[in-house]
Amino acid sequence: MPEIEAEAALRALLLSRSPPASVARELWSCNGGTYEAYRTCLLGRKQRAAAAPARAAAEDGAARASRAAAAPNSLPATVKYSFEGVKHVLAEATAAVTVLAFASLRNDLLAFGCSDGELWVVALPPDASANAPPACTKARRMHAQAVSALDWSFNNDQLLSAGCDGSLCVWDASDPAAVDCIRSISVPTTAFLCARFNKVNFSLAMVGTSAGGLDVYNCSTGMLHSRYQVTAAHSGVQVTALDSSNHHLFLGDSAACLHMYTAELHGRQLARLRPASRLRLCPGAAPLPAVSTLQFVPFCRATDSPVLLAALQDGALCIVKANEARHTAELHLRRHVPPPGSAAPSASGPSFSVAASAASVASAGAPSASSSAAAAASLQVLRLLRPSVCPLSVIHDVPLITYGSDDTCVYIVDVSARSYSAGLGRAGAVAAAATGGAAAAAADRPMTVTVLKAHRAPVTSVSWSFDEALLASADADGAVVVWQRCRLF
Repeated sequence: MPEIEAEAALRALLLSRSPPASVARELWSCNGGTYEAYRTCLLGRKQRAAAAPARAAAEDGAARASRAAAAPNSLPATVKYSFEGVKHVLAEATAAVTVLAFASLRNDLLAFGCSDGELWVVALPPDASANAPPACTKARRMHAQAVSALDWSFNNDQLLSAGCDGSLCVWDASDPAAVDCIRSISVPTTAFLCARFNKVNFSLAMVGTSAGGLDVYNCSTGMLHSRYQVTAAHSGVQVTALDSSNHHLFLGDSAACLHMYTAELHGRQLARLRPASRLRLCPGAAPLPAVSTLQFVPFCRATDSPVLLAALQDGALCIVKANEARHTAELHLRRHVPPPGSAAPSASGPSFSVAASAASVASAGAPSASSSAAAAASLQVLRLLRPSVCPLSVIHDVPLITYGSDDTCVYIVDVSARSYSAGLGRAGAVAAAATGGAAAAAADRPMTVTVLKAHRAPVTSVSWSFDEALLASADADGAVVVWQRCRLF
């Protein structure tokens, strides 16, 4: 009993020292203002939580579309790769355009070369002055035959061009209105079929030749840095395509083979190239199609690795996984599109006649053996399949590939999905793949995402800007069309 009395006395003492505590206790006990506010807050939260599922069920399609627009990766490819229309049409060239290239990290500068050796540099107007015409500059003619390759340096101050007559030129493109040739190299005994700047040292140019070799030239001095025989000598196999990463060089030849070389660097200087691996892209016996295009992509989300786009002259589009750590390459998938020369000419435009081109070359006089080889290389360049990977598609989704066709259309296709629109069906596609031949190629057609129609002649080359805002396509009549992609956000 004394302990209870002591506790009661202590409680009374504490309450007497803090009168507000006594009042708050009485309000709480008597359901006063303090407890009423607390109960109202809890009741409101319970009501909002109960109404949340009802609001979600009553949501309309417009709200879902607005949320989908906030997540661009969730949109289908047909929506993401829609176009506003034609932004510019360039009709300055009088011969077929053989190669086309946007500048590095710029969508207002591009260059294209023609089958007669002409080189053009185009400065596109900014969006603020969309009504202004593009500024087209014709460079001094340095190539006697078709321009086979173009490549920009990392800062777009220099432009590399190669010709089928064995000429290699380095251009000062710092001022697009005045393009000057600062270095010219000529090897009349061979044809230069592909060329690229070295990714680490841009003073070196790597060139693939019709003799099956790889020549590395010093652009500062014009001297031969090194030479490698990729294919067997006097075998007739040519080096037709090349691309590179920081540590590897990828070469494609006219026998459907992919060659991988390791670049040994001392500092920022290329010491030598060492053969690493070889991959056959087309199984079967001769005649084998040539590799017409190689494009290195540093990362692809679908494969979680670097990939190569390899296009073959028979219409095969190959995605190759490049394992740079192990110096190996592996074929990931293969799809087929109509090869150049397989489609009938469009009725709305002129036909693409190789015989006429051959006659114009032959009418120049009695050529020597070297000029005959250059003329044959020029005709070969005219009919190359030159696709291009959509730059941002490999980051967000599966790789999408853009290519031009003989039916005067530009196609954007999804190579990860197959098209069964030819009446085969999925079961028929499996049976066609088992039988092989043209039926298997029809079963491996990629799914078409977008078709662009504005040309009146077979499309010979395509190129994307780095941000996919613009797409340029060129045709056999010398016309270049610049497409404006829709801005979704």
